[in-house]
Amino acid sequence: MVQLQTRKDPKEILSRTNTMIAVAIVVVFLIFVNSNQQASTNSTTMESYLLRASSSAMAVIDSSSMGGGLSMKEWRDSSKKECGELIETIKTIFDTTALDKKENLERNFVKKLILNSEPSSTVSASKDQPYRQCRNAFIDLGTNIGDSVGYFIDNAIDVCSPMYAAANPSKRKMDSTFPRPHIDVTTLEFNHRGSKPNPLFGILQRNTKESPTAMSETFCVYGMEGNPEFTGRLTKLENYITEMKPRPVQHVHIFTESVVTSVDGPTKLFLDKTSVKENFWGSSILSSQQDAVKSAKELNGGNVFSADVTGISLSTMVRSTMLAMKEGASPEEQSGGLLIIKMDVEGAEYQVLKEVAASGVLCKLKELGNRVVFVVEYHNMSITDPTERRREKDGHGAAVKKLEQCGVEFQKLSAMWA
Repeated sequence: MVQLQTRKDPKEILSRTNTMIAVAIVVVFLIFVNSNQQASTNSTTMESYLLRASSSAMAVIDSSSMGGGLSMKEWRDSSKKECGELIETIKTIFDTTALDKKENLERNFVKKLILNSEPSSTVSASKDQPYRQCRNAFIDLGTNIGDSVGYFIDNAIDVCSPMYAAANPSKRKMDSTFPRPHIDVTTLEFNHRGSKPNPLFGILQRNTKESPTAMSETFCVYGMEGNPEFTGRLTKLENYITEMKPRPVQHVHIFTESVVTSVDGPTKLFLDKTSVKENFWGSSILSSQQDAVKSAKELNGGNVFSADVTGISLSTMVRSTMLAMKEGASPEEQSGGLLIIKMDVEGAEYQVLKEVAASGVLCKLKELGNRVVFVVEYHNMSITDPTERRREKDGHGAAVKKLEQCGVEFQKLSAMWA
């Protein structure tokens, strides 16, 4: 009997060859690292070496492999070029026709983004890795429905408005009739007209502009919201941003049913049930917060509504999110970062500031050569119990002074900012 020799598929041969080469490279790499470990007691451990290699690879993937090769930098540079050409065409004309041209141009910019209009509202895309350490971070304490996270994305997408402002100084107030891309965190759609000017948007724009290396795609963005009412919609918002291609940020995670506290661990959130139009903005970890008290009186026979939530200290957040705080960080990784913290937490801000001042983590960041910007809304009279108010505020002034002395920059948010 004559045996026929089957002919191998050239593609299969090539695939197997590549696999064997890859395996060989890994084996050689492991032998090399292992030999270095044996040669010196001061050498890096295999585990930490591989962790750093993995982190570096992930950073490369995040910054350059979104949207089938289109990076955020490429998207931004292309948009800036087209915007510059339009501005050169219309010169200093700031009439309706010019604004319509700007709006149409920006609509085309947004169309270049790949967007998922129906992301999951039940499972967080980053649930297995909520923290990632980035050179720059925006931490939103008191996320509510996600407005502040949305403003950060607006700032990343709106590349044309700053160029218009620079080309037309004092020409026209950029009010709600001025076109600019704005993500509606409820519908997850981009609007281009009708969004009112927001002070937080301006703060984010100004501070990122003052740090030249603080491009949006170098940021980790974190939210934290305790009210279970918003869990589904915040998960959906997080997934929507995560799935954008190119993605405007390096990493995003919103900690739902979680609140910032002075101690890590389980705690209570006292719920505002009456401020429906304001998205229950008065929920607080303080039981005497005025809206929680009002809800108790009007709806629950004087008993304050509450929810079991997870408390996370700001110090824990900062250590877990900033690249400069990574164990074994290189001198380059330790400096040059920007941390922006927005805190609107209905009276809890006093204990949070005392905790983070005592831990020294923000001052350490400054010492290493990073910027720290703290944007705070204070709620002095929202705490209706005088004893609770005195307890919360006691030592707060000294804490802020300590942080200011080491270089933390404080900026205030007025009430009704959102």
